[in-house]
Amino acid sequence: MELNEVSIPAETANNSRLEVQIQDILEAIAATESFVTGLDFLQFSSDQKTVFAVERAIGVIGATARRLPISFMDQYPEINWRRLTSVGDSLMFGYLEIDLNTLWELTHQDIPFVKDLMKKAIIEIS
Repeated sequence: MELNEVSIPAETANNSRLEVQIQDILEAIAATESFVTGLDFLQFSSDQKTVFAVERAIGVIGATARRLPISFMDQYPEINWRRLTSVGDSLMFGYLEIDLNTLWELTHQDIPFVKDLMKKAIIEIS
């Protein structure tokens, strides 16, 4: 190692990466919430831009969740990681079209739950 190089302990580097991933999830959740605030299902489902924006944000959440360490996911078994990541994959890579009811349900039931746990997690790792 040269004099001007800095060695970062592996645990610190891993926590920093994890913290960035959690922040990415929280930002995508905030975006999702802002897209649907004040809308009912009919308004949501008839607004193509909002549907597309929510699909993208939930896709980001799922794709980011897929890269989380298994050990981290194991700490939060109450989150349905499989559903979150599979819907994320479907949205990000266009495997199939997601039913609008499922998207609405994710936005109003799953996402707030994940948000609460990710806020808790960010405090615990900081």
